[in-house]
Amino acid sequence: MAKGMPSQSDSGTFTASVKVSDINIPAPPISASPRKQILATRRELQNAYQGRDPKKIKTLIRNHHWPINDAIRQTLWLDMCKRKQRNLGDSAIYDEMIQELFGEDSHPDIKLPAFLDSTYCQYFLNDNGLLCAKRILCVLADTNPDITYSPTIFAVTCLFLHYMSEEDCFNCIYAMVHSSERFFTQTKMAYETSALVLMDLTKRFAKASYGYLSRYTRQMETVFENWVWWIFKGLPFPHLIRIMDCYLNEGPKVLYRAALAVIMLFHKSSVKEGGLGSTISVQTAIAQFCENIPVTVEKFLKTAFGIRGLKRTDVEKLRIKNEMYLKSRKHTNGMSKSISSNSLTLRKNESFLNMVHPVQSVQSGILNYEQLQTLCMWLPVRMSVQQPVLLYTTDEHGTSLQTLYSRIEGRGPTLLVIKNDQDEIFGAYCSCDWIERNQHGKALTYFGTGETFLFTLAPNAVAYKWVGLEGGSDLPSTANMFQSGDKTKLTIGGGNGEGLQVDASLYQGRSERCDTFNNPSLTEKEDFYCKAIEILGFH
Repeated sequence: MAKGMPSQSDSGTFTASVKVSDINIPAPPISASPRKQILATRRELQNAYQGRDPKKIKTLIRNHHWPINDAIRQTLWLDMCKRKQRNLGDSAIYDEMIQELFGEDSHPDIKLPAFLDSTYCQYFLNDNGLLCAKRILCVLADTNPDITYSPTIFAVTCLFLHYMSEEDCFNCIYAMVHSSERFFTQTKMAYETSALVLMDLTKRFAKASYGYLSRYTRQMETVFENWVWWIFKGLPFPHLIRIMDCYLNEGPKVLYRAALAVIMLFHKSSVKEGGLGSTISVQTAIAQFCENIPVTVEKFLKTAFGIRGLKRTDVEKLRIKNEMYLKSRKHTNGMSKSISSNSLTLRKNESFLNMVHPVQSVQSGILNYEQLQTLCMWLPVRMSVQQPVLLYTTDEHGTSLQTLYSRIEGRGPTLLVIKNDQDEIFGAYCSCDWIERNQHGKALTYFGTGETFLFTLAPNAVAYKWVGLEGGSDLPSTANMFQSGDKTKLTIGGGNGEGLQVDASLYQGRSERCDTFNNPSLTEKEDFYCKAIEILGFH
């Protein structure tokens, strides 16, 4: 057993990790025996689980407003993690890791992992409970080095320790980290993406509230930067615990619902009070509202779950769209603005053209020196100074898509160049390694980032950049379809058409307008025949 494992506290509900005297515990219900109510609810949930009825389970958990000291959470939270996640941690391994990291020292001076930030909440944990939380997170960091930024893990860990043992808490956190439902953001990029997702959801599901907030700030993105702390730090403990009940069952969509409820209720309250003053920021006003929220837990959840049409698939689409947007914004901060993202003819920057790019040694059968120089101008800055190298050519390696894949996978970003039977030269810069096409097994899926672009070199030199580079995040989901490939075809650009596509024989192809690049057909006729294909990599 790990050192400091909490036993039951004197309250009979919370663990010994909790300073119960600090909690304002509501009076027990008068009408029925709490134990009988708990057993009845457990039977209902058990029957729903056995009947594999997720709608009934969701309804039961949403509508049962258990008080914060209800004993059902001693098993309910752990059961939900067990039922939803197969990959629970191993208690024996956890004990071994505790021994390995801290030895026999029962009260080590533990430094919190770097993936947390300066904002964290221990709620009503006592010193022993805080020590347990720190141990759990240190073991988690040691076993999951790929977590680089996940600020809310500490909060959820502390909440678990109010109702379960240290080992069970670790098992639940481990399961959530490895869940496909993305309970936690695990990188800075994912965390920033979540804020943009909430902003988009607010525009759609709380239009009036979004318009109200925009009157008081021009920097709307900053309003949503720390949105998770509205919930985990701002809201009263009873509100947070009921949100946790639903969050563990339904996933992160519940947090977005809760945040939307905060925004809508804040808007209503602020208007009632005559608006915001000039001395307080929107961010501060929302934080203060959460701390003194004037509605009950029941009304808060009714507002959150009364939002119609918010689906998990919508959240996922927005996540992908905004992640692409942030990646592209990050990669293009230092790029030249001389090329329009809306397919304007290339305007050559003379100082950049006069640079000597490392293309002299490229033995291309399609491109001449000037065309190679032009391509280098269009590349991301970090790529334009690297040496291009010919990875594949139909003249030497034959006309097989499988052979093409075998020669370019694992080689990073690539340039696809095609010359058709009309001597038109065109192609695409592919920002991601083609090996990523296999990340979802045999399923055909799009991948890549907004650095990807289409181009023509002959008869005219034009680059067609990602439409997201125009700024803003109001993009359709079809504007994030960059690269795709299977054994039958290779595609760059999608959404109401394929920007550039070649078949398995590398002989027939098609180019048409697509949402991702808003390009015209790269060729005079949409259907074309390939005379030669080359792919260049970089080193």
